[in-house]
Amino acid sequence: MTETIRPLTNSQKLFLQRLLVAHVLTDKKAKDLYQSIRDKFANVNVHNQNNDAENSGDDDDDDVDQGYMGNNFEHCLGIINASLMPAFNLEIGTVSLPAAYNPDGDKNTDLLSQDNEYGGRKSSPSLIKYHAIVNRSNDDVAKNYAAARTALGPHELAYFRKVLEKLVECGNEFLETQQQQGTKKRNRIPIVGCIGALNKMDLINLRTEMEGPHENKLSIAQTQIALDIMESEGWLVPAAPPEEEDGDNGKHNYDGSDDDEQQKKRKRKPSRKSLKGAFYGIGPRTFMELGEFLQNCGFPEERMPQSILHRN
Repeated sequence: MTETIRPLTNSQKLFLQRLLVAHVLTDKKAKDLYQSIRDKFANVNVHNQNNDAENSGDDDDDDVDQGYMGNNFEHCLGIINASLMPAFNLEIGTVSLPAAYNPDGDKNTDLLSQDNEYGGRKSSPSLIKYHAIVNRSNDDVAKNYAAARTALGPHELAYFRKVLEKLVECGNEFLETQQQQGTKKRNRIPIVGCIGALNKMDLINLRTEMEGPHENKLSIAQTQIALDIMESEGWLVPAAPPEEEDGDNGKHNYDGSDDDEQQKKRKRKPSRKSLKGAFYGIGPRTFMELGEFLQNCGFPEERMPQSILHRN
């Protein structure tokens, strides 16, 4: 027996389309979008009700409230998922992770940042919610190629897997160093997510490590474009440069033990936009869709963010 899929209202479709275009939205921006669409259709419905009063003789099925968004934001996500899952095996997923690093402070306009409430990975372990359309398919294509629903081509996808492997490796090495040093005060290290980060130059150079059919297939320019796509689609996020977190010995000091001179030195350093100065870490969409792949790369299961389910 074929399952009947309930059609979405125009306002729910609009919300879904906007989220698809944005790839990933913070909880604040997603709720702002929800409210703006709800307000927009409230005005439309007032106009339609006046027209319906004049054409009350028409007996058709156009009595559906196309502005209906659900009782609240969470209810809206559940309604959309109830239609999205059986139709396409996709759903709106949610995870809680540290905010993306924002070198520009309150001037930030990136969709992955939570405006002024959070200072990024460097200064706060506070977690915020991220929402994205998640592929729940268990087919081999989705698992083997990682991020099949993306603008990346086959060589770029192979490169993306290499990037994730390297970032997981960097994060694990840092955690191992902390354990060996016996660091007790680690309140500034977020309890979930990958704390590994690499600068853009090192990431671009990873293309030379690709083997087999992907060897020497990406130029520097093509690799930079691939990295831009990974960031725009939410697979990667900006990360704090090590010099903004480290002491002179090059090790991260999350315990707040830096002396005044080190603090002043970091404050004098301007945020840089060069290849070497731009750092990246693993983004929320990767955790949502490629959690199994990350764990296969050696990512600690206990640091995986919990997925929040929205069911109607």
